Amino acid sequence: MAPIAGRLTRNDVRRGLPSRVGVGIRYLSEIGPTPPPLHPSEEGILGPRAVAGRQALFALGRAAGRDALRELGFEHVGIGRGEGGQPLWPSGVVGAISHSSEIAVALVGLRNDYVGLGVDVEDPARDQIARAARLVCRPAEMAWVHAEADTRRLTMLFSAKETIFKALYPIERVWFGFEDAELTWFPQRGAFKARVLKSVGDGYPVGFELDVNCTVGSGWVLSTAFVPAGGVPWRT
Repeated sequence: MAPIAGRLTRNDVRRGLPSRVGVGIRYLSEIGPTPPPLHPSEEGILGPRAVAGRQALFALGRAAGRDALRELGFEHVGIGRGEGGQPLWPSGVVGAISHSSEIAVALVGLRNDYVGLGVDVEDPARDQIARAARLVCRPAEMAWVHAEADTRRLTMLFSAKETIFKALYPIERVWFGFEDAELTWFPQRGAFKARVLKSVGDGYPVGFELDVNCTVGSGWVLSTAFVPAGGVPWRT
């Protein structure tokens, strides 16, 4: 099973990443009645119809993103949003933002070290997620998910595939579905090996592989993935 942790820490996010990264973690329970202020360039991204809860989580995620950027030496920078919903980072930076119902996590790195970085944090699976197993799992993954009576493994798989999308989509703006990666769990490393079944562009053909680290905590499941600047870690 995945490494078990209590409160989410920066070390949980950094686990398994080979080069320097910046990490930001913000908890909804710690912000009080007023969400963190947005950078002027971020105001209006959601539009006037966004509900209060969505606005609070968006502000929390952008605050976590600026915390992560600060660790890399970038101060007072706004984080835009691309056409695919991905955060737009300063030149020379790659990364991702994710949030559950209570936690926002951001992960950034330098483009000299990484072509892509992905992060995803999820609440423990609820019944409606469990019913989505056939949409999330490829046939070879279904047996591993159903080997446990609870839904922890399904949450891990769901989170890992979300992380792969976040790491790969910004490279060539290729859209991925759950069926476009097949994952195998390696408990001794606390990581999935993901075989990507869709080309991302030159240098990333069908069948290339990535590691996806996965950590289970008290009320959260975290996944991270990276695409190194020197090329993918494995290729079949």
